[in-house]
Amino acid sequence: GPGVDEANASDDDIKLLRLIRLREEPFATASDLVDQMAVGRKQTRNRLDDLVEKGFLKVELVGTTNVYWLSDSGKQRLSEASISE
Repeated sequence: GPGVDEANASDDDIKLLRLIRLREEPFATASDLVDQMAVGRKQTRNRLDDLVEKGFLKVELVGTTNVYWLSDSGKQRLSEASISE
């Protein structure tokens, strides 16, 4: 089964969740985020998909583009992170 580590969000995860959360519209594509990331689009997409697997993001294919937004546990994880900072 999934280990404890998989459920833990890294600092980078939190940063990415926050980027999406703070946008004017509460969702984002990899292209929307890549400018604010230190990595390229492919890696940005990989990180987003990683967060989907961890349950922090939800994803839907709109046309040919993946659109990501925070799941309930993603929002919860973010508020926990804010409290502990």
